[in-house]
Amino acid sequence: MTLRRLPLPPGRQMIADLSWASLRVPRCPLPARLALPRALAARAALPAPRPPWTILFTKAFALVAEDQPALRRLHATLPRPALLEAPHAIGCIVLEREHAGQPTLALARFRDAHATPLARLAEQLHHAKTAPPTESRHFHRLLRFARLPWPLRRLMLRWALASATPLLRYGGTFAISSLGSRPAAIVDSVSVLPCFLSYGPIGADGGVEVFLSFDHRVMDGADGAAALEGLEAAMETLVAAELAAMAEPMLVE
Repeated sequence: MTLRRLPLPPGRQMIADLSWASLRVPRCPLPARLALPRALAARAALPAPRPPWTILFTKAFALVAEDQPALRRLHATLPRPALLEAPHAIGCIVLEREHAGQPTLALARFRDAHATPLARLAEQLHHAKTAPPTESRHFHRLLRFARLPWPLRRLMLRWALASATPLLRYGGTFAISSLGSRPAAIVDSVSVLPCFLSYGPIGADGGVEVFLSFDHRVMDGADGAAALEGLEAAMETLVAAELAAMAEPMLVE
């Protein structure tokens, strides 16, 4: 039997590096089932293209983090163990886009999701998915990082985990990913960020399985449970209300 030796494309290199780095983060997965009938109905009332569910979850989680400081913290070990708290949550959506004819994982980064309109967040996500690498700053940076020698990449990741500030500068305080309409969900992740949120298909009644994986050095299970409760409340109030407001001008016309 003859085996082919294939070079790792940038997307696979990124996952390999993150998998290696994530082994140094003690993660705790926390599942919950949320009921989002109001958000579902408000989104369904909009014409296509509607704001993706990942955008709704991103804004809702950022809103929850405004009232729960634990969701805006990162763990650092240099110069001594400490928690670093950001003034606002910074979210990353893990997405798949094509590069050099191959599907490649990338990130869409949102600095002020809690205060940015859903329509604008959706535009930013679309740009991250479709813009050429030279016009997508975060994707271009990822490709440059993937071209570095692997020992240097691992050393840079070790430094990022120890100091935490590079994680905040180039990543954020939380990441979100989903498999879209596929009948499956990502239960845990290889993320190095303090919080990783994923969810399964949205049911016809608005029910959805949500999974929060968090850095146990930063928060405890009670913080995670409160975050999921706050996420459901934010989706059913503030996010649902903004979706409804987006439909009002169309009803007037």
